[in-house]
Amino acid sequence: MSRQDRAGRRAQGAGKKAAGVPLRHYQPLLAQVRYPLLAQSAGALLAGLVVYLAFPPPLRGVLPLQGSWWLAPLGTALFHSLLRGQRAGRAAWLGLLSGLGLFTPLLHFAAVAMGNAIGWTALTLTEAAYLSALGLAWALTSRLPALSSQTGWRASLWRLAAFTLLWCGVEELRSSWPLGGLPFGRLAFAAADAPMLPVAAYGGSIALTACLASLGAALAELALLLGTRHLRAALPVAACAGLAVLAPAYLPLDSQAQTGSIRVAAVQGNVAEDFEDAFGRALEVTTNHLEGTRGFVQDTGPGAVDVVIWPENSADLDPRDDPRSASLVQQAAGDAGAPVLVGAVRYGQDEHTGARVRYNDLLLWDPEQGPGEYYRKHQPVPFAEYIPWRDLVRKVTTQVDRIGVDLLPGTGGYTLEVPVAEQSRQVPLAVGICFEVAYDSALRAGVLEGGELIVVPTNNASFLYSSEATQQLAQGRVQAVVHGRAVVQVSTVGITALISPQGRVEQSTRAYTQAALVGQVPLRTSLTWADRLSPWPGLLLELGAGLLTAAGILGGVRDLGKRWRARRR
Repeated sequence: MSRQDRAGRRAQGAGKKAAGVPLRHYQPLLAQVRYPLLAQSAGALLAGLVVYLAFPPPLRGVLPLQGSWWLAPLGTALFHSLLRGQRAGRAAWLGLLSGLGLFTPLLHFAAVAMGNAIGWTALTLTEAAYLSALGLAWALTSRLPALSSQTGWRASLWRLAAFTLLWCGVEELRSSWPLGGLPFGRLAFAAADAPMLPVAAYGGSIALTACLASLGAALAELALLLGTRHLRAALPVAACAGLAVLAPAYLPLDSQAQTGSIRVAAVQGNVAEDFEDAFGRALEVTTNHLEGTRGFVQDTGPGAVDVVIWPENSADLDPRDDPRSASLVQQAAGDAGAPVLVGAVRYGQDEHTGARVRYNDLLLWDPEQGPGEYYRKHQPVPFAEYIPWRDLVRKVTTQVDRIGVDLLPGTGGYTLEVPVAEQSRQVPLAVGICFEVAYDSALRAGVLEGGELIVVPTNNASFLYSSEATQQLAQGRVQAVVHGRAVVQVSTVGITALISPQGRVEQSTRAYTQAALVGQVPLRTSLTWADRLSPWPGLLLELGAGLLTAAGILGGVRDLGKRWRARRR
């Protein structure tokens, strides 16, 4: 062979090396190790745990780096890499393990509230099943020819888009079905401090999730491209990663008052840590909130605020029925010289079955006229405030009888109107009680009814020092941006906060202290694009994810058919 021929072959080999290994030969992460199933199972658990660490930490026992939003895309990148191209059965298993890694610690507050692991285990397995389905859908979809047999940046961007669509579609489904779903664990709620937070005003919390999921997918694709030496193809993917982080940060957010402002006092009365007994000691919790009200009145004087806001369950006996409770609330309203919004539970009879039922209300109490209109919680929490299929579930556990009276959903409006003398008008407030802060739709209903401020009364006493309170605070911050409204989040034990329409915490309390926050908050009437477009972004994402999954299933069936015919030959 001549010297020129040898030089030509060396140049050709160098060119192939630079071009990289075709992506169709790529195997899932950790497929080449000695015990791939064991290694991938550990990796899947780690992926879920890394995503969990991105969420707000508990009030006690904070782990290193916990609450760092950038951990969410790292965890999703690991999930993407482990499950891309997997066989169906293994993908479902690895997805389940990732779900357990995420939801076991994230939902631990359920065990704290119940005092046992039954509900926590059931809830964790249910939520983890969604990630199992996501893993299966991603594995099948990533095997489609358009995503698996092409090289270059176009294929990487298609995979990035497909993964983001599947993640968002499954998250939307998990957050709405069954029984109303459970939005805890939305990637968006890990991103209250992320630079891409403004995108929530344009597409809702799911748009914020999409930014994090696409960033994770971009990181996974970058690792793949760089590892297989497709260096040029990595540049557009890196650009997409940069856009996912930086572009939303420059989206404009209008947070100025549009119809004046309102001066509020958010009272955190505190509850003893033996919370079940504390609410059983008649009027103890109500008295605590009266004392908290008197505490700020001593500093400001009467008439210094337009409305006093007490949290959910701040009246341990309904002041509409109990004269002693009514007297305490009346004293608070009289001392403050302003109406009090007080959380109370109303008992009654189901008009259809005659069974004893209850409702969760936020009641307006005027210092001169007494009880007035109320907001009634629309979205009670299954297995926490009511028991679906009670007789059937009782065969599994008698713990259902701890909830002796079911809480029914309200059927009224989503706002409360508060008289504001300086404005000579009734100011409508959008209300969401406790877990309703996690649902875009629940708060959106109040905003669309004209709510100019969002009020979130909550009772975190039963969750003690778990992460439930900090997760709710993050949810309130995201919802402030989604709806372009200031948020007053007031808790029995913390965390109580005044949140700006840009999602900033302007004032907050420490947990398990008696405190009151007094502040001037803006009133706004304009609608964000998220509220104008909803529910279409979420529905379209669910539809797209469903169609993509169907294509993946059909592709898998087609591949099985090909292998079966090949064996027969």
